[in-house]
Amino acid sequence: MNILFIDWKCFGKDGTISAMRELGHKVFTFYHEDYVERKSEKYMSAFSAFVKEHPADLCFSYNYYPVVAECCKDHEIKYISFLYDNPFVMLYSYTLAYPTNYVFLFDSVEYNTFKAGGLNNVYYHVLPTSVDSHTKLLKKPFDRSRLSADISFIGQLYHEEHTFYDRITAAGDEYLNAYMQGIMDAQMKVYGYNFIEELLTPEILKRLHDAYPYEPDKYSAESPTYVYAHYFINRKITSLERHKIINRLGAEFPDMIKLFTTDQRLQIPGVKNMGVAEYFSEMPLVFNQSKINLNITLRSIRAGIPLRCMDIMGCGGFLLSNYQPDLVSFFTPGEEMDVFESEDDLMTKVEYYLSHEKERAEIAENGFRKVKELYNFKAVLQDLFEIAGV
Repeated sequence: MNILFIDWKCFGKDGTISAMRELGHKVFTFYHEDYVERKSEKYMSAFSAFVKEHPADLCFSYNYYPVVAECCKDHEIKYISFLYDNPFVMLYSYTLAYPTNYVFLFDSVEYNTFKAGGLNNVYYHVLPTSVDSHTKLLKKPFDRSRLSADISFIGQLYHEEHTFYDRITAAGDEYLNAYMQGIMDAQMKVYGYNFIEELLTPEILKRLHDAYPYEPDKYSAESPTYVYAHYFINRKITSLERHKIINRLGAEFPDMIKLFTTDQRLQIPGVKNMGVAEYFSEMPLVFNQSKINLNITLRSIRAGIPLRCMDIMGCGGFLLSNYQPDLVSFFTPGEEMDVFESEDDLMTKVEYYLSHEKERAEIAENGFRKVKELYNFKAVLQDLFEIAGV
């Protein structure tokens, strides 16, 4: 089979292409800068010229791009897209209904939402990870003093100035600001269910629009409710939650936690800010060399297993994550990873696993074995190809 791989700076690119070739397929990569545009005559023209020279049976991309869907429909090519970002506003497109699409989502709540809307070309699947490349990297020399840790967290803290949420609060609507603070405080106490969209009443939506207007363009299908809930409010909740947890860990386990994040200037007492851990060369080593790898899920991922969790287990690391419904559906807490259901529960489990090395190592090994067997690139691609009938 000839596969056209939509090329951009996506995670998993090399591992996916290698797995496709190992499965006996021929892979062509295609890049054009307009892939992020909902409509682009330049993209469609370049795509047509490329497939004329390189006929394709299937097109594949990480995340979903409407302009690619348009091209595949016009050329009668099946289009498999596998989302690992959430929220991802491009998904809310009228092109999603095209019969050439096979769209795979990693969040069961989002999947069920689209299925309930009558979209039968949307599917659920756990994300893959590159076990083989991680294993090879672990055999090379590395800076143990930088990349090993008792507790580690890799990720954004979303504390940059002038976020969308901060632009709303700057408008000065005291009622709206108090309402949003109240629902955020409530949501931070609950794992496994996100109720923010439900609490954005027509009155609150009007106030949000007055404070910071948002209107979808004519080619998109997302609602303002979805955008305000997930791009504005849930992002802010994640920032507050991650700061709160990391500050408490720094206080209760001083100098035992390393933070790998983009802002090297950020200083938190008791926490070592190591700056960025490069995804392909350093991150797998951090996961493997940390006693506890912490996952604090972006709140817009309502049920799914984030790619970070799969990568941690795929590197043989011990995963301690906030409770996510899909995570406990596919992995057994206390046997293949573990979850916390509150901030206090997290502190208790960190203390426990730091002092129970044998148990911690056994859990990490069990998680690694399951991911290696079921969620490597080849196994997952075979699942996707079977569903797409190719």
